[in-house]
Amino acid sequence: MLGELDVFHFGVVVEQLETSMKTLGEGLGIDWALVQVRTQVLRTKAGVVRHEPIRFTYSSDGPPHLELIESAGDSVWETSLPGTLHHIGVFTRDVAAAPGPGYELEFGGGRDELPVGFAYYVAPAGVRVELVDGSRRAQFQAWFAGGHLPVGVAKPEL
Repeated sequence: MLGELDVFHFGVVVEQLETSMKTLGEGLGIDWALVQVRTQVLRTKAGVVRHEPIRFTYSSDGPPHLELIESAGDSVWETSLPGTLHHIGVFTRDVAAAPGPGYELEFGGGRDELPVGFAYYVAPAGVRVELVDGSRRAQFQAWFAGGHLPVGVAKPEL
């Protein structure tokens, strides 16, 4: 926990995923979950539906876990400062509810007005927080143990 947040990862956007996995893994003794490659459907706060390519992994040890996302040009996961904190990731029951006063929705999963599965909010201080549907906790744990991370949302309890 970090305050009232159920923090489980910190996300960093990197230029080359495998190179970053190797250097961080060897240097810090980090093992990685299987790399995930997919196209993520999301809706921006302006209502634009986008199909965003994403390649990512998490450290298998944790929490907290370290998430590495490969930078993709003209994407929500593009960064001008590789290696800096992109977001704090937390499990929650409701990804459509802002994590605090003044937090603005940046984008969220799905095509609908309300985000599904995950949502990114920006705090008044500029820090980005990713809310992840807590019903997926067991799916993430299975992935960290060497399995695959399914696309979509499970519906067991937090």
